[in-house]
Parts: sequence; C-alpha cells; structure tokens
Amino acid sequence: MKIALVVYTWSETRGGVERYVFDLAKGLRARGHEVHVWSRRREGETPGVVFHEVPGISIGHLKYNAFARDAAKLVRLDDYDCVHGFGRTFSQDLLRVGGGCHEEYLRQTKGREPGALWFLFHPKDRALIRLEKEVFAKKCWRRLVCISKRVAGEVHRIHGVAHEDCLVIHNGTDIEKFHPRNRVTASGPARLLFVGSGFERKGLEQALDALALMKGEWRLRVVGRGDAGAYAAQSARLGRVEFAGPQSAMPAEYGRADALIFPTLYDAFGTVALEAMATGIPVVISRQAGASEVVTHGVDGLIVEDPRDPSSLAAAIGTLVDDPARRESMGGAAREKAVQHSIDGNIEKVVMLYREIAREKGRASS
Repeated sequence: MKIALVVYTWSETRGGVERYVFDLAKGLRARGHEVHVWSRRREGETPGVVFHEVPGISIGHLKYNAFARDAAKLVRLDDYDCVHGFGRTFSQDLLRVGGGCHEEYLRQTKGREPGALWFLFHPKDRALIRLEKEVFAKKCWRRLVCISKRVAGEVHRIHGVAHEDCLVIHNGTDIEKFHPRNRVTASGPARLLFVGSGFERKGLEQALDALALMKGEWRLRVVGRGDAGAYAAQSARLGRVEFAGPQSAMPAEYGRADALIFPTLYDAFGTVALEAMATGIPVVISRQAGASEVVTHGVDGLIVEDPRDPSSLAAAIGTLVDDPARRESMGGAAREKAVQHSIDGNIEKVVMLYREIAREKGRASS
C-alpha cells in the first residue's frame, strides 16, 4: 500500500509522537509498504521513506494551525491508499489522537480549570484548543484511533464523539530492544529510575516529595530534559538524587534500574512504562497515565490513584524498595505483560485499518 504519514516534526531521536511515527514508518517499510512522510520539520533521514516538506511558518503560537491547513492542501495533490494524521491535522483517512485533549491536559497539570485570564497570557494554549475543536467539529477522518481509554473518554466528553467511534489501540514497545538481557544486577540501595522530559508534568516534584517520607535504602536517577535547578533544594535535602539529563542508551538505563517511578500528572499514554516493563522491572505509575490501563495493580506494577498524594506514592514505592524478591517477581510479570503490547502488534492493528480504509476508497490493498 501507499501510505502518507502527516506529522509536524519527523525525528529519529525524540520521544512521544515522533518516536511512534518513526517506529511505524520503519515497520511499514519492513512489511513492503510505500511510506511518505509530510512534515514541517525533519531531523534525520530514514532509508526507503519518501519525505515531503510542508513549507510555512515554524514559529509562534499559530504554527500548528498553519501546518494543519498547509499539509491538507499538499497531501491532496497525491493519491494514497491511506493518509494517517497525527495530532491536530485536517484531511486524513485515519486520525490518531496521541496527546489527549489539550483542555484536559491543562486541567490536570495546572490543578484547576484554565480561565479567560489564563488564555489571555497563554495564546499558544488558546490556539491549540481552537484548532483541536475545529478538527473534531469537521470530523475529518474515516477512522479515529485513541491511544488509551482515557483519551477516548476525553474525546467523547469534550468533543462529543460517540464512544463507538473511538477505537482504542494502546501504544506498543520494541520488546527486543527493551529486554531483560539488558538487566545488570547489583547489591545495595534500590535503584529507582525516573524518565521523562518536562519534569513538572511528569511528576518529579511529587516523586521527590514521596521519597522524602521514606526511610528505606534507595537512590534515584532522573533521565530526561528539564529544569534540574528548579528541584535543587528538594534533591539536595534528600542527598540521593542524580540528574543525568537526556540519554540515548535507554535500554541500558532501564537495565541498571530496579523500578521505574512514573507519577505523571497527565499522560495520554506514557510509553516509558512499557519500555521499563519490557526490560523486566516493575513500575509505580499514576492513574493519570494511559499506560496504567495495561498494568495489573500488585502483579506487574503498582498504580497510584492520586500522584499529588505523597503518602500513597511513598507507600507504593516503599513496597518495592523494601522487598527485592517482590521487585523481581513483579518484574517478571511486567515482561510478560509488555510482550502482549509489542510495537509489531500495534503496527499490525494499524495496517488492518489501512486495508479497511483502502477498500472503502475502492483501492486494492496488499
């Protein structure tokens, strides 16, 4: 099949939607499909993938709005079996809602309903919400995929899309890249890992608050991009926190850890949880993460209902810090669960939708 992927930024090194689109494109090429990528920004090349630049503005709070309109005009100039849009885009056959609804994101991360004054001083947020509302009002898709039940619920509640029209396909991970063979065992304090860029949203403050209540032996390594200085006082008081910055060798990072701490305030999914589980380590995860839907509490991870409750978070982390045998048992179960959510399985489900769409368009799919 001839597939078009429409995404603002193409990148081989970023996380989130960029990581997913890269893995999807690679998987589609491996299956013999012709892959075209339409993007405003491109970081890196991938053999076999045809790239198309969407020229236009790339700064300011209206850049995503402009990209959505510019890309829609250009994609129509070619003929595809399926056009797959990511985010707030127009003119696609399949739309993947991978970042959740921006209104809900603000509500959860700011801890309050954003009002008129907030939007007055945050024009980017205002522009994103307007664009999102326009995309859903126009219903510019044949199929709508949400990456978690959480996101599907938001789309129904905020934009009025019927539940039956929101197909949930959870993210997947590379279960060969993230594998228990990467594990490096060590004696001494429990090695806790925090992974995420944008420390405020990912719940680093909440993690440090919880650790301050604990008495067990542990060390925390923080991997990702964020303002480490904002947490200097907290981490200095604890004395057992290391800020490592962004790291490219993530399989090794998970392999050197005993547990992942992921108390995010809001995440449409949070693939880092699956990466850790695939490596064979348990996760302490917030209910606010879509990935919590694949975790069985007490079996392959621990779910904290409210990440802003330091006592509950500390109790969950303490369960793993104080019991190495339980960490190993849950880590084994976590690996088994992650195998059920591989990136290959995800891609196969997406390809099935491509074929359905191609048939609807009267095209012979292969």
